[in-house]
This record gives sequence, structure tokens and C-alpha cells, in this order.
Amino acid sequence: MRKICILLFASLALASSALGQSAPTNQPDSPRIKPPTATTTGGSSTSDNPVEAMLIAREKEAWEQIKKKNSQGFSGYLAEDQIYVTKDGIHSKAETVKGVMEAGPTEFTLSDWKVIMIDKDAAIVTYTSKVGAAVACGPEPITQRESTVWVKRGGKWLAIFHQDTPAGSGGM
Repeated sequence: MRKICILLFASLALASSALGQSAPTNQPDSPRIKPPTATTTGGSSTSDNPVEAMLIAREKEAWEQIKKKNSQGFSGYLAEDQIYVTKDGIHSKAETVKGVMEAGPTEFTLSDWKVIMIDKDAAIVTYTSKVGAAVACGPEPITQRESTVWVKRGGKWLAIFHQDTPAGSGGM
């Protein structure tokens, strides 16, 4: 049951090794090193950067497909080579879709959005999810920290990596 609960948070998954990026050098004056940009949008989903706002919207749309139990709709947000990392292992696209369709949430809130643009065709989206107690995982809502890597392929933004971490009390 716990494994199914973990999989339900697979809103998106990815394969970061296929980003097609050249490795930056460790030289500070290298033209290939460019610091990423980050946008923190707090609880809202608005951003001054239209790409960042679109990525947040796509993340939310993927969650809605899970809520509707629309496996084909959810699958359309994922790259073919995506992976989802959980404490139980590394899951393929097929495993991710199957898991979230079996036990996906019907109520949730998403907040604390942050987008880091890696380059014009890759970004990391982080946020907090809170899944309602209606899920068969137990009587209490579940809060997790979510991260998804999005890549632009063939003109379409797809999730290639997803990982969630249970939110706990205390520091690092």
C-alpha cells in the first residue's frame, strides 16, 4: 500500500541524462557557465517570465489528469524516457502512469512554486504538494516537496524527471 501511495505522487518523471547539454567547465570565466535564473512565486502560479508561468501551468495540468484518472492525458506530459525516483526505486514512464492511475489523489493543493531555468530548453520546477486524507494512505493529509525537470523537445515541454520527498519537521 505504501508503494502505491508513493507512486501516486508521480505527477511527472524524467531522465536527466538525456538533456543534451554540454558539461560546463569549472572555470569561472568560461562562456558555458551561466547561472540559472530562479523565480519564487510563493503560493500563486504567476510569474513574470512566460516560460516559467507555462511550466507551472503544465505541472498543475498534469496533476488534474491524475485526479481525473486520465492515463492518456497524464502520459502526454511525460517524455518517453522519463524517470520517477522514489524511496522504492527508479520507475519508468509506464510504471509511473500505472501507479498514479491506480491510487492517484482526488484532492490536493500545490504551493510554494519555484522555477529554475537551466537554459532556454530545460528547467527545474519545485513546489509543495498536500494530498487530502481521502487517499487510502492513511487518515492524515500527506505533504511532500516535489521537483520536476522539464525539457523542450520538438517544440513541446515534457517532464523527464520527477522526485518527491516527504515533508518533515526539523532542519536538514
